[in-house]
Amino acid sequence: MQRIAIWISLLCGLWLPGPLAAARLAIVIDDLGYQAMPAELARLPAEVSISILPDTPYDLNTAYLARGQQRDILLHMPMEPDHDAPLEHTTLTLAMSRQHLQRTLRHALSRVPYAMAVNNHMGSALTQDVRAMDWVMEVLREQGLYFLDSRTTAKSVALKRANLRGVGALRRHVFLDHLRTPAFVSHQLQQAIRQAQRDGYAIAIGHPYPETLSTLAEQLPTLAGHNVRLVRLSELYP
Repeated sequence: MQRIAIWISLLCGLWLPGPLAAARLAIVIDDLGYQAMPAELARLPAEVSISILPDTPYDLNTAYLARGQQRDILLHMPMEPDHDAPLEHTTLTLAMSRQHLQRTLRHALSRVPYAMAVNNHMGSALTQDVRAMDWVMEVLREQGLYFLDSRTTAKSVALKRANLRGVGALRRHVFLDHLRTPAFVSHQLQQAIRQAQRDGYAIAIGHPYPETLSTLAEQLPTLAGHNVRLVRLSELYP
């Protein structure tokens, strides 16, 4: 009888489901560089990544600070949009030759040391262009960097061209702060959590607005209750 009880116990143990692995959520804060890193951002967990615009007053300083905080750093590379908009001083455009575009990109990377990836700032025109994206991916492959498609257009070919060129690439799923209100940021963060729960991971992009940073400071500690784990962006690349 005792032997039968032991076998039943073992069989039950085999059939009982174990705890589900936590889904993963990566958050990137864009548009750093025009001002010193906000104290509110510096206080967020080190898993929150930052993306820095090149040739801005604080690009180098912000990269060094983020490196000291052990954050993932991205180059937030300005790229040509498909609508009229003020362009950054260092922007990749469709009118550039291959040599000009790649030289500009390499220069931008020199302004954001320790970058592990590049994501596009604007870029709804450039990321649709196969030739331009191939030129971008050639530089990233040469330098061993990843690409994050900010997905400013549904017509982007960036992921496909990255895959064909052997560059690890991911895409943004949720923008956190089209509207700069805590209620909207909270709503978008919940959307990112649901996406992570459904697909195993999600990537959200926000900006260093006080409303965004305060909402993240308040709500990131609650992720564990949703069985979601905040991770560095680099953890999601294969």
